[in-house]
Amino acid sequence: MEDQTLDQRKIALAQSEHAPVVLELMKDCLSHKPLVADNEWETIVNTITLDVQSTMMKSMADHLEGIKNGSLHEQK
Repeated sequence: MEDQTLDQRKIALAQSEHAPVVLELMKDCLSHKPLVADNEWETIVNTITLDVQSTMMKSMADHLEGIKNGSLHEQK
């Protein structure tokens, strides 16, 4: 595996049965704070945090799917 390029390893991961595990690991790292907090400022912070985290999860899922469908091959 050491002689594979980074792109080749990304493709292998995206096409493997391990790709969903990456998303599960990301879910494990999410904060589990309630959306509505004790005060307005904490609620705003929690809302922004949730938005950023959900955007990152969706981006990762889309990126893995894109790699699986050949997006790294098209860059060359």
